[in-house]
Amino acid sequence: MFPILFQYKFITIGGYGIMLGIGFYLSFLLLEREYKLKNINPDLAYKILLIAIPGGIVGSKIFHILEHLDDFANDPVGMIFSGSGLSVYGGYIFSFLLAIFVIRYCRESIIKIFDATSPSLALGYCFGRFGCHVAGDGCYGIDTTGFWATAYPNGIVPSTATVYPTPLFEVFFSFIAVGLLLNLRKLDLKPGILFSTYLILSGVPRFLVEFIRRNPEMAFGLSQAQIVGIIFTLCGIAGWIYFSKRPQAAVS
Repeated sequence: MFPILFQYKFITIGGYGIMLGIGFYLSFLLLEREYKLKNINPDLAYKILLIAIPGGIVGSKIFHILEHLDDFANDPVGMIFSGSGLSVYGGYIFSFLLAIFVIRYCRESIIKIFDATSPSLALGYCFGRFGCHVAGDGCYGIDTTGFWATAYPNGIVPSTATVYPTPLFEVFFSFIAVGLLLNLRKLDLKPGILFSTYLILSGVPRFLVEFIRRNPEMAFGLSQAQIVGIIFTLCGIAGWIYFSKRPQAAVS
């Protein structure tokens, strides 16, 4: 594990930050390419990126705090300003909301933009999860002795016990999602179908992997991530039904 790659006085460069930066850059390149293919002004990609980066960080921190309110009560200042402790879903949801504002401000179709952005979202999530593995930030699975068993002795949250490397499982599913979305976008799908598919491909794996993760239960025996995963999946299924029946000209 490589939680800290470089440190000099107050400057710290960590493995998670590097992977997150690579993910943002590659996602942006893909996003710009998709916009050009869909005859969308590529300048919009810059605007979304500029608001998605800070929005993603803030949203990730807020969701992490909500997942660990007891730790926050013990050390609120330390938890807020710590470089670790980020919830990927929180960042995505907050960035979504900010992106909607930017898209509307630019007078573009939200559904059309979200469809074109779907492969980039899956790619960004993939690198975000790989960053969790590289940094060893504590989002591990439960103990196991299988061939995939991994220890994180040098992680931000050290673990000498062998556990399920759940971030790598999500990396694997995210790569599959990227490939599927890139192939599906070549088909003549109605607006909204591709983004609905992304929601399903994002929600189902996260819901399932949580059964072997070390996350506190939030409600009904489910973790916060599982509840969000269910919401994503249900919204995706509802979107499939809704957009497949809606006249194409009416989608905006």
